[in-house]
Amino acid sequence: MFYFWLMRIKEAYQYLLQSLHRIYDKREASNITEIVLEKITGMERTLRLVHHEEYLSAEQAEQIEKSLQELLHGRPVQYVVGEAWFQDMLFKVDERVLIPRPETEELVETIQEEFEKIPSQEQTNIQLIDIGTGSGCIAISLKKIFPSWEVWAMDKSKKAIEVAEENAGQLGTSIIFKQSDILKESKQDQLPAFNIIVSNPPYIPPHESSELQKQVIEHEPNEALFVTNKDPLQFYKAIVDFSDHHLLRGGMIFFETHENHAVEVKQLLEENEFEQVQIKKDMQGKDRIVWGRRMGASL
Repeated sequence: MFYFWLMRIKEAYQYLLQSLHRIYDKREASNITEIVLEKITGMERTLRLVHHEEYLSAEQAEQIEKSLQELLHGRPVQYVVGEAWFQDMLFKVDERVLIPRPETEELVETIQEEFEKIPSQEQTNIQLIDIGTGSGCIAISLKKIFPSWEVWAMDKSKKAIEVAEENAGQLGTSIIFKQSDILKESKQDQLPAFNIIVSNPPYIPPHESSELQKQVIEHEPNEALFVTNKDPLQFYKAIVDFSDHHLLRGGMIFFETHENHAVEVKQLLEENEFEQVQIKKDMQGKDRIVWGRRMGASL
């Protein structure tokens, strides 16, 4: 039994690590332990190694115990500490939004690679919309990379918009937010035309929920994961319909997809006046990103 008000940093590490082994493998338990200790102590790993003999305060020890209990009940560590890294920035996250994934960083990097080719004097008129923005990680990251762009972010969830607005403020970015459901208002007559549409939409049919980790199903927002019917392309089709009214000729659309549906998404674009459609594999070799250019004059 530990007396938490007398716990050293090195003892807290072992306590968390051994406890988390009950439900996680060694590597994941170690990663989670590092995240929790860095959040509670305010020290990065190298600094904690230097100060490993120091005692935690009673408040810090209580935070560790509280965090551990949440973790043992399956709550994702990003929600426990209230933040997640994305594109070298810390984003606030909680159960109102999906946890940003490394694959989505590759989506941002793909857009960056495509548009860094454009001369800086031509960047000032570019307008982008991120559909299903969640935490705002895509929109905010792209605004950081291309500060001259006008960036919009749309989500049906008012709660998600609240999180995204807070992240935009904390990270010093000016984003235009709009609460709206792409499935109900594909024309969106009050919105302008854009040069770029980007989205990581829901694509999981409800009957495939058993394939997801239990902690994902129980804690992350289901409306951001699942389609509302049996069609995994439901949101992609709605966004392509949206592009008929709100993507300029020569404009580009970028999607994150499930590896099993990337070819179908590519075909959907090609059937709807998109050319130069490509599929890009993620770092794990899975078909993950699909993008193409709307036929017509170039940007």
